[in-house]
Amino acid sequence: MIRCFYLKDGELTWEKNPETFDAPEDKGRIIWVDLQAPSDHEQRRVEEAFGIELFTQQEAAEIESSSRYFEDEGGFFEANTAFVMHQDGSYITRQVSFILQRDILFTMRRTDLKSFGETVRKMKTFKGTTIRAIQVWLLLLETQIDNDADFIEHLTRTTNVISKRLVKEQSIEEEVLIRITELQENTILIRESIVDKQRLVSSLLRSFAVDEPEKERLRIVIKDINSLLQHTQFSFERLEYLQNTFLGLVNIEQNKVIKIFTVVTVVFMPPTLIASIYGMNFKFMPELNWVGGYPFALLLMLLASMGFLWYFRRKKWL
Repeated sequence: MIRCFYLKDGELTWEKNPETFDAPEDKGRIIWVDLQAPSDHEQRRVEEAFGIELFTQQEAAEIESSSRYFEDEGGFFEANTAFVMHQDGSYITRQVSFILQRDILFTMRRTDLKSFGETVRKMKTFKGTTIRAIQVWLLLLETQIDNDADFIEHLTRTTNVISKRLVKEQSIEEEVLIRITELQENTILIRESIVDKQRLVSSLLRSFAVDEPEKERLRIVIKDINSLLQHTQFSFERLEYLQNTFLGLVNIEQNKVIKIFTVVTVVFMPPTLIASIYGMNFKFMPELNWVGGYPFALLLMLLASMGFLWYFRRKKWL
């Protein structure tokens, strides 16, 4: 799908899958061309109409610095960055490509992203205001960073629930450990995405083609990013603490079980020894023909076991 956004006298309009990219007079000039999961035919149409070369899916995912950001002296920008999205109860990243050329922003993504819809809603309120393509780009980045902050807050709330369950209920179910691991993976995923946008914003800040008002907005974005990075670092350390707490509770529970088995083993050792002695097949044994020999042996076993239990309780091992 292709969406073209037009601006005329501060009025924003858009059109889905336009037949031509020649901006009509009643709509104004094109400031943004958004491609969402485009077909090969749609991609070629945009490339031929504007004289650009869009990224392939493999190129957008490459991690080399030259693939993540490029600009020339004429104010032409290319960039790729990862946007986090929440889907089916988990977090995933999707690559988004940006091209800025002749004050037209081109974006390409393979799926629907919440930040794009929110950006369009924000742009609707800018009536009577001149919007430049780079401002649309910055608005997209700001909106996604706000969403990243919401994702981090959601992870924090989930962590609080698990923390209370672990500390108060001392739950050591396997499901708790799996949930902690999932939260760690999601935190790492969001942190990597934020670091990726940090590199992009830092590169734009160093650009001579970006005007000072936009750079001031970028400085605010950098501060927000640094704050989110500190929060993700704290969240990850907290999850590590919860994981260690869980493993500590597991070790305590295992020690309790081992202690019980140890006590049972020690308590039954004397009776076993006595029974073994009187189970010997020697012909001459003093208690063999004694009428009270059997009750005596049982009483001896009982006293030995009770003696060990008394000793353990005195030492507070039980």
